[in-house]
Amino acid sequence: MAVNARDAMPGGGKLIIETADTNVDEAYAASRPGLAPGQYASLKISDTGTGIPADILDRVFEPFFTTKPKGAGSGLGLATAYGIVTQADGHLKIYSEPGIGTTLTILLPATRQPARSAPAPQQAPRGGGETVLVVEDEAAMREVTRRILARNGYQVITATGGHEAIEAAASHPGIDILLTDVIMPRMLGKEAAERIRAVQPAVKVLFMSGYTQGVLGTKGVLEAGVHLIEKPFTQTSLLAKLREVLSIDHHAPTAPAGDGEDSG
Repeated sequence: MAVNARDAMPGGGKLIIETADTNVDEAYAASRPGLAPGQYASLKISDTGTGIPADILDRVFEPFFTTKPKGAGSGLGLATAYGIVTQADGHLKIYSEPGIGTTLTILLPATRQPARSAPAPQQAPRGGGETVLVVEDEAAMREVTRRILARNGYQVITATGGHEAIEAAASHPGIDILLTDVIMPRMLGKEAAERIRAVQPAVKVLFMSGYTQGVLGTKGVLEAGVHLIEKPFTQTSLLAKLREVLSIDHHAPTAPAGDGEDSG
């Protein structure tokens, strides 16, 4: 949300983040489907940017819908935020006026119960010097992923998109695994993986996305049976999934592709 606010203020502006305790009563909840009465923590994120036209305001949480120019965004940011909030039984509302700015209000269920003690963290499996090609168009996500892998025993090469990744694969023989976002401008992760494997057939592939395999399959952008880690992921889950894919015998027989239908 903060990244979207920044993009809406190319000439500068203000990003305002407010928090509060909020009591949702029956009348307020009645006009907002999916919202139950009760105590909530409220988080408001506001900007003084360009705003969003009224005719598209109802579509901003749709997957793959974006108001940004072609190549400037995938349309998954707000949709992912919406999914995270609703999965937590929360509520997300947007208010915007062109030329004035945009405010996103998040309500998350609150409790007065003391927090439970966190379980002891699992030991993350470290790498053994393997080379990972990370392909991610979002700079912050790319850098976080690079840092996680570099400090846990991997050699890391990064690319901002499919074309750059193909060039990297051509100039860096011996890549062990490709870790690529699924939805990227100009080239999908699936096509990038296919073209890289044409150069380095032994490369293993792990896709990452804010959407489940079932959703991506119905959109035709990812086949059934591929390896996928869902965003947001933790360091432990990323390292474990990477280790799992790397341990697969590349020469072992694979299951038949089936009749071409996608599955969840």
